[in-house]
Amino acid sequence: MKKVILCAAVLGMAANLFALRPGDAAEELTGVKWMQGVPFAMLPPAKPQEGAPQYRAAVFLLTRGQTADDTLTLLNYLRRTFANKVRFAVVTPDSETDVKALLARRPDFELSFGVDSTRKVTPKYLGSSRMLPMAFLTDDSGEIIWSGEVVDLGETLHKCFDGSFDASAQRKIAPLLDELQTLLSGDNETRMRRTVDSIFQLEPGQPSALRLRCFVLESSNRAPEALELIRSQIARAPKIPRLYIEALNLIARNPELDAQTAAIVAAYGKSVTANPDADNQIAWLLLTRQEESREALKSAKFLTVRAASELKPDASGALRGSCLNTQALLAYRLGKVAEAARLQNEAAGAFRSAALTGAEAEAKKRAEYYKTVQELAK
Repeated sequence: MKKVILCAAVLGMAANLFALRPGDAAEELTGVKWMQGVPFAMLPPAKPQEGAPQYRAAVFLLTRGQTADDTLTLLNYLRRTFANKVRFAVVTPDSETDVKALLARRPDFELSFGVDSTRKVTPKYLGSSRMLPMAFLTDDSGEIIWSGEVVDLGETLHKCFDGSFDASAQRKIAPLLDELQTLLSGDNETRMRRTVDSIFQLEPGQPSALRLRCFVLESSNRAPEALELIRSQIARAPKIPRLYIEALNLIARNPELDAQTAAIVAAYGKSVTANPDADNQIAWLLLTRQEESREALKSAKFLTVRAASELKPDASGALRGSCLNTQALLAYRLGKVAEAARLQNEAAGAFRSAALTGAEAEAKKRAEYYKTVQELAK
């Protein structure tokens, strides 16, 4: 579910700071024209209804942005995961025509979608920043408790509901992230390292700080140092799947680090259990980003088998279909083309049961590919 496009996002952070950040009261979305769904309010009503969602998340994006479709897919996933617990909405400064075009190709996306027609709301939240998509999360008091890249919204929500979210730490982290962003345009690595360390003291593995620091290290041909930085945060927060994904993505971009793949996956397998979703995400990453790595293939098989064994009978059609996608690709890589075609057809059926037409179409397309391989191999 997580495709992180680093370069544009990181460079966009260099000189632009957010107008609103954790600890501030949310601004109402006044002047937004809702093209789809019910009007979305950031502030709680005067008389809250019993059983109303405790949190509200507004996501600001550009409809023609490189990650627009991935963001809608992620929000669909979060909507299912946090049903009746969180309200979600999307706001864009783009035109109504652009929104209509996006929604036309994404009929599966049904959340509230608004156009900032006056272009006054977006600057209040983002200031002069161009780093989109960004999410702002508020609690039932109307306070912004977290803001960050939308790819990290799911992890934050899980922390909110398992009791590990620290709102006071986020208020302290926000100005440090502002400082860190300004340091990107300078040449003060010592200060940058100290700022990152200060953030990690408040939140080990904090995603924005980690990605920024790794970006700087990798850009200066110091990928091994970046990997060691990620591993140091894994040691401090071993149960966060994102950290292992960050490490494996780094390895995929720097094949000379492939010898570390097995150790990263072994550490993950030991520390993170009963999480078939994360197992499946990492297995898919290994199969698609490190296609010629022996260690990646072996690790992908281990995680794919474990995910299938831990998948609950009442698992969502989306998760079941995603796991079947990975099982089919693994079977294909292992030379079991007939099994791959069968599993891929099962994936299409799982997506169909969940009314995920786009995912179903993609699954059918892969099934036809596997069928063609079978026919050509006769």
